[in-house]
Amino acid sequence: MKRSVLIVAAAIFLITHAANLQIPLYGAYAQKAGFGSGVSAIAFSTYVAGLLPTLILLGGISDRIGRKTTILASLLSATLATFITSVNPTIYALFVTRVLQGIAVGLITGTGTAYLSSLMPKNSAQVAAYVSLTTSLGFSSGALFTNATLLLQNTLVPLSYWIIFVLLLGCIGLVIGISEQPTSKETLIRLPIFPSGTLPAGLAIALAWSLAGIVGVILPTQLAQYGLPNWSGLMLFIIVIAGVLFQPFARRLDGRRSLQLGCVLLVLGYTAFTYGANFGILSLVLAGVAIAGTACYGFTYLGGLLEVVRLSGSQPARVTSGYFVCAYLGYGLPVMLIGFLSDQIGIASTLFGFGIVLLVSNTLLALHYQRIKQQKRLTEH
Repeated sequence: MKRSVLIVAAAIFLITHAANLQIPLYGAYAQKAGFGSGVSAIAFSTYVAGLLPTLILLGGISDRIGRKTTILASLLSATLATFITSVNPTIYALFVTRVLQGIAVGLITGTGTAYLSSLMPKNSAQVAAYVSLTTSLGFSSGALFTNATLLLQNTLVPLSYWIIFVLLLGCIGLVIGISEQPTSKETLIRLPIFPSGTLPAGLAIALAWSLAGIVGVILPTQLAQYGLPNWSGLMLFIIVIAGVLFQPFARRLDGRRSLQLGCVLLVLGYTAFTYGANFGILSLVLAGVAIAGTACYGFTYLGGLLEVVRLSGSQPARVTSGYFVCAYLGYGLPVMLIGFLSDQIGIASTLFGFGIVLLVSNTLLALHYQRIKQQKRLTEH
């Protein structure tokens, strides 16, 4: 059993790691083809086109065809995605790669958790720890690994691509050796739902995760104007790990208070890293990214999840799916819009405009949850 747990955890890590592997080279691929940051942002957002339909329409696929089979399909999709950009390092190939990466992550997200839960039915906390650790380390380290290999050789096909490709192939071989779990006739398509009161939490996480996309794709382009290095990998690592480190503090708060704190931290972090990027102050950029990360993957993420679970009634799985639909739409769509506008009016002006939207939206959200708390106090008295 322990061997199977480690293999599935490795699969989750490698798939999420591979999803961000090409991020440091998005701008280079776009420039090589004669495009600006708008096209690289659209390529980044294409990930959502693979991920969301998979999450929404194929949420029950592992119960029907088997969890081992679904994990293998996820690994094959991630392997093919990595291979495509390894042999064809262009912006056009990147569009296909991003769709395949989205499908891979969409398939592994629930399936990996379900497989581990079946192996450890009496230890849900350990399952959550495995999944949280592997996904956090995976998403945060892919771009960082590519940045590190680019220091050794400045190329459009860094060594990181081929290393992860080989490791994915090896993981496929290991997964073939684990046992399949029983299938059932559960409904294949389980559409998400949004009960009353859950949409504000959905908006909060959409705004929060939009910063992760901005940090990975838009910010490096702005920093390049000052001759600063493309540290997108380091910034993505910081934004995820900062959130993970603050999750224990977020768990001590109720959902609404955590969301309110997240609203404040999000605006502070965004203000810091956009100001630093606008004036070429790298230390301020990194500090702002860390502050934003405490909200993106800490207070806002956990607070919103607590709130939607509290309001989910008898449909927690479908309500939680709705929450993650909002999260991933926020991860992809704002980056695409910002990238397009950046080519038209400039990055600095676009980031300033989005900052106003972020400030107004988070202020309204914080006031909304404050009003609910006051109403609750009046009701209790």
